[in-house]
Amino acid sequence: MQQRVLTFQPYTQWETGIRSPASACGPTAASALLRFWEERLSVAGGAPLLRHRLPADPAEAVNRMYAACFGTPLGTGAPALAFALRRGLNARLDEAGLPGQAKTRRLSGFDAYRAEIDANRLVAVKFDKWFALRWRSRPLFDYHWTVGCGYRVEDDGTRSLIVHDAGARRKDGTYAPSRERLVPYEAHRPVLTMIALRVENGMLS
Repeated sequence: MQQRVLTFQPYTQWETGIRSPASACGPTAASALLRFWEERLSVAGGAPLLRHRLPADPAEAVNRMYAACFGTPLGTGAPALAFALRRGLNARLDEAGLPGQAKTRRLSGFDAYRAEIDANRLVAVKFDKWFALRWRSRPLFDYHWTVGCGYRVEDDGTRSLIVHDAGARRKDGTYAPSRERLVPYEAHRPVLTMIALRVENGMLS
């Protein structure tokens, strides 16, 4: 078996104080990706971030990204989330005084996803059976943004994504924090959209 999992600070969309938690999965994933890059910029020797660093409070961080992602009660579209990631990372690069330009791209398959994880880059992963016209399918999530943080390849060749699920709300009103989930790739491939975020022409390329 081959496996790799990146370490990062996960966020939970049901945190107390998040204004629109039911539709906050996209901003929650975006918060995790940008926080991950904030730490990378710091390790690379960038100037301390003041204006563009996410708030320490998780709910405030997700609320800020909800506005940046043009969140709606129906969720966050992939183009809006990608735009928010590029704009957010470019602002952080500028403030840190580091070279390079943020770029996003949609990944076309498991090998491309694995290459991002191997390059130490998280991936935003959306499940969406509705717009994929897979209404009768039974994916792990019908419509949901998660953070792709790893992969597993079994000895028999079975390939899986490892994602953080942004948490879950319990019937009693409490919530479970975000946790890792193993997602068989082939069974979910038709409903997945995977967005990579990277820095080009810079020291973090």
